[in-house]
Amino acid sequence: MKARINLNVMMSLAIMAVSAYALYASLQWPFKTALFPRVLSIPLFFLATTEMFLSLGRSQKDVQGQAMDFQMTDDIDPALARRRTFMIFSSILGFLLLILLAGFPLAVPLFVFLYLKLAGEKWLLSSLMAVLCWLFMEGIFDRLLHLPFPQGWLFSLWG
Repeated sequence: MKARINLNVMMSLAIMAVSAYALYASLQWPFKTALFPRVLSIPLFFLATTEMFLSLGRSQKDVQGQAMDFQMTDDIDPALARRRTFMIFSSILGFLLLILLAGFPLAVPLFVFLYLKLAGEKWLLSSLMAVLCWLFMEGIFDRLLHLPFPQGWLFSLWG
């Protein structure tokens, strides 16, 4: 069987190169700093290697299915689509603004609570999800990883 180099192989090689460089660059860093790139680059390198070997063994004829083009839906009113798009972008910008003003650890549960309340969820579910987000942020990032987050603008003015 003749091995062909196709776009999948080239893409896998590029991902392998980027992940190998990230691993190499993090070798001289302190452990806590290098942990994130190492945790990502090692599995990424092996997954890209696996994909490369799988792509070498098959031709384009062996691939099942057809490529699909992206199509916009025709059955949604354009005004409704514009309103939904505006709501998505405004929620993203609102989250970024909350991060700037209150800091990341407070912005996440506050955003979850406000988003769920504005979406029409009940107080109990919105509060419970916000508390769970706060516990996750506090437990993982503060207590376990000891990651310092910068204060928000409001708290930096007070302190």
